[in-house]
Amino acid sequence: MLKYTSPFELGATLYMPVLQKDALEYIAGRKLPKLRSMVLCLEDALLETDVLVGLDTLEKTLIRIGQVKAEAEDKRFPLVFVRPRNLEMARRISEMAGIHNIDGFVAPKVRPGDHEKWVNAVRDTDLYIMPTLETPEVFDVGAMTALRDEFLSNAPDRVLALRVGGNDLMSCLGLRRVGKTTLYEGPLFYTISMLMSVMKSKGFDLTAPVFEILDEEDQKALRDEVTRDVNFGFVGKTIIHPSQIDIVQNAFRVTGSDFEAAKRILDVDAPAVFKFGGSMCEPATHRSWAQRMLSRAEVYGVIPEQAAEVTSFNSATVPLRALD
Repeated sequence: MLKYTSPFELGATLYMPVLQKDALEYIAGRKLPKLRSMVLCLEDALLETDVLVGLDTLEKTLIRIGQVKAEAEDKRFPLVFVRPRNLEMARRISEMAGIHNIDGFVAPKVRPGDHEKWVNAVRDTDLYIMPTLETPEVFDVGAMTALRDEFLSNAPDRVLALRVGGNDLMSCLGLRRVGKTTLYEGPLFYTISMLMSVMKSKGFDLTAPVFEILDEEDQKALRDEVTRDVNFGFVGKTIIHPSQIDIVQNAFRVTGSDFEAAKRILDVDAPAVFKFGGSMCEPATHRSWAQRMLSRAEVYGVIPEQAAEVTSFNSATVPLRALD
């Protein structure tokens, strides 16, 4: 049985080669205590000639993870996922000793027709799947709608989140990111919007693409991009360097006004329409937003703000312009 994991717990997700010698230090929370999730990679980060040693190293690591967790039961560990090269490798890994000590697989290059195969590969485990959307089909709304319907009809509870592979999608266009700009200012803006509309409208969360510029001067661009990520509804973001952890995860903190508004919207005695913090609140339509705010706050905390005044309205008699 799958243990419940909130997608918001992903936060900043760090990819790491499975052969990295100190990988267990990160998994144990000793190297980067703030890291919320990580991926041991056997795909792009592993040469073909190193596959066998990579698999052997992974199995030993899986066993050690169990030992580390047993030694510190009350400690929070980052979520750990494995990215195999392909389905065949995923099946092999799913039979390894200690496989239950991780949280799931990152499935690379998932296309329409692939999801059921991945579900079958992990059927005898309690692992999540995070399909990665990074192939030319991602630009086709029809293909993404078909893939979404596959998720819905084949163990949708297995899908913790969908990962958007920004670099691979840019590569499909023969492009790469230009420094000091966000993905929302380039050709992926439509694709990101479309994926959010198609997938999230049916309950599937998404994580945002990596920001691969490491120049200190570009940290403002990273902050701008993560702010857009959060506003778009992404639940996490791939990172490539520890310096990005705080920037990403701080962006998911909830403002005091949003937290208070969410609580009031979800209150069983909430009016049908009311004004709070300068905005109209309508529980019938804002409930989903409010639930997400509380989920984020539970993981990342709240930024304190001065309490805002609440005004109730009779929605049947007060015109909307009176709420301005």
